[in-house]
Parts: sequence; C-alpha cells; structure tokens
Amino acid sequence: MKHALLQRIETSDHGTVGRLVSDALPEPLWTMEPPWRGNQRRISCILPGTYKVIPHRSPRFGQCLLVTETEGRSHILFHSGNLGGDAAKGFKTHTLGCILPGLRAGKLKHKGRLQRAVLSSRTAFRHLMDAATAPFAMEIRDVQ
Repeated sequence: MKHALLQRIETSDHGTVGRLVSDALPEPLWTMEPPWRGNQRRISCILPGTYKVIPHRSPRFGQCLLVTETEGRSHILFHSGNLGGDAAKGFKTHTLGCILPGLRAGKLKHKGRLQRAVLSSRTAFRHLMDAATAPFAMEIRDVQ
C-alpha cells in the first residue's frame, strides 16, 4: 500500500465514523475514532491532514500500525476494537485516540442503549495489516 484516504463521515458523542480506502485493500474499511474534542490527548480524534503510517510493535496490541507526526499527539495506532464514544458522556470506548478498523458500520448495545460501532474489527485489521507491509501515506479528510 502506498497511499490511503480516510474520509470521516460523521462525528458525535458516539465517536467519529469514517471510510478508509486504498487500492491495496480488498474493500474499503469502516473506521471508528473518538469524537472531535479539540485534539486533546486520549479523548479526541487527530487533526485532518496527511500522515506517514508505519508498521509498529506495541507492548499492548502487538503488531499494529503507528500514525506518525501527529501534531500535539503521540502513540496514535491502528488496532482492533469496536467503540469510540465519549466516556465522559457515558459512552463506551476501545480507543484513547487510535483508529479502529471494521468491515461494517453498525451499533452495539452498552448499558442498555445502542451505540455507533464498527463491526468485524479483527478481520478488518488483518486485511489492513496484510496490505500495509511497508510505510504508506494516509490522508485524513473531515466531514464536509
């Protein structure tokens, strides 16, 4: 994979949903990030822009992808997970600023209410890791 585009579709307290597209992927992937919270560490998605993404070994997640040169942020990874909600507002999250891939967008129940989610994340993550055998550029575009 040489280039990927992450087009954010919507953002809310449930998280930021997007689509990751690259010629190297078998199909576009859905993504989940935290909601926009002013680029604050651990609770916000990162700024739109172009980033270099590199294979990385995380002590917590093992082999994953690291999004580099993130202004005001560090340790932004691609790893598996489903939910990216605002925990301060009672939503569940599997990310502290990272990007979660999924094969489908949907909803999962948490504390009796449905929350936006990406589904089949482990499979989507395997597709992404298979395609990302070397560093690549990723452009992130915000909701229009």
